[in-house]
Amino acid sequence: MKKLVLSLALISCGFSQAQMSIEGVYLQSGAFFGAGKASLADFQALAPQSVFLNQDLSAYQSYPMFNFGFPGESQSLNLGLHLNKMPNATLRVGLMHINQGNALFTGGSYTESFRIDTLTSSQTGEQFFVDSFSSHNYNATYSQEQLRLDASLIFRYKADKRWSFYGGIGANFGLSYNGVTTIQHGVSPYGNSSAFGWLYSSMSGSDETEIIENKGGFGFGVYAPLGIDFQVGKKRDFFKPIHLYMELRPGFNINQIAGLGTSFSAGNFSNIGLRFHIK
Repeated sequence: MKKLVLSLALISCGFSQAQMSIEGVYLQSGAFFGAGKASLADFQALAPQSVFLNQDLSAYQSYPMFNFGFPGESQSLNLGLHLNKMPNATLRVGLMHINQGNALFTGGSYTESFRIDTLTSSQTGEQFFVDSFSSHNYNATYSQEQLRLDASLIFRYKADKRWSFYGGIGANFGLSYNGVTTIQHGVSPYGNSSAFGWLYSSMSGSDETEIIENKGGFGFGVYAPLGIDFQVGKKRDFFKPIHLYMELRPGFNINQIAGLGTSFSAGNFSNIGLRFHIK
């Protein structure tokens, strides 16, 4: 108990010397929207033991794929520090967890035509050919999780009002773990050559999946937080400290992936959050 009291006293003293005080606690969750497309060669480097990727894939034509985030892909817990010499500024520091379900992805398909029957007229002897076609599809994704240290400096506009706005600059850095490369390949009897052709393959029972574990790396991001903040209550003491906010984080993200190197993606984190105002 004495050690805990001493630690808190030292922290309080440190804030005092640094001209800072605790402003609040921030909890937020969101998703990333951006580009993370990779090449077939990238995935061959990520998964050199893959049976499918070691085949001749020259017939496959790559198709466009899009990186859409899902709510809950990122969660962060930050402590807000009020800068005494800058009354409208808040320094947020904390931890951020990111679940990158499609950090990298690629895919391709090709359509194969073949003859399934030959009909011959009994009267004229004329032959009629019956042709069909099938579509071969593959999708490769690399997923990982990251735990990052996150820091941002924000400046508030109309901070004393019920509705306030803010902007600033931020950065985060951390390590990756649970890296996995997943390769799906299938043949669709319906001739579907879209980016979702593997769905048809799965329903027809002709799909194959390879899952390969990868080593960890690190990630780094720089962003510009832009947000709107709403104070839940103005009269009752219980609701006064509670704020709801929505924040956009346009910026860029860098991933160092073991076995591949460094990848760059630009995009936006979209977050919703809960702030407990202390001071």
